[in-house]
Amino acid sequence: SLLPALLLGGAACLLSSRYAGRSATDSFVSVSSPAVRGRTAMRGFKEDFESWRSSLTPEERKMVQTQATGEYNKKFRKTPEFSK
Repeated sequence: SLLPALLLGGAACLLSSRYAGRSATDSFVSVSSPAVRGRTAMRGFKEDFESWRSSLTPEERKMVQTQATGEYNKKFRKTPEFSK
């Protein structure tokens, strides 16, 4: 009868030492906060991507399009045009 009481007391001490000093709000994570940051990052990426894309010459645009089209084609991947 002494062993279960000691185990229960040890578990309680372990839990209390693990969570000591934390407030109740630290236990819960806000869902809306990361979603807002993700949207902001995507907006920044979209603007950067569009500015990069608009700076390409017509030859570079054609090369990028050709590479994107042949991305999963084994024969194309072995050509020097893919590795440009």
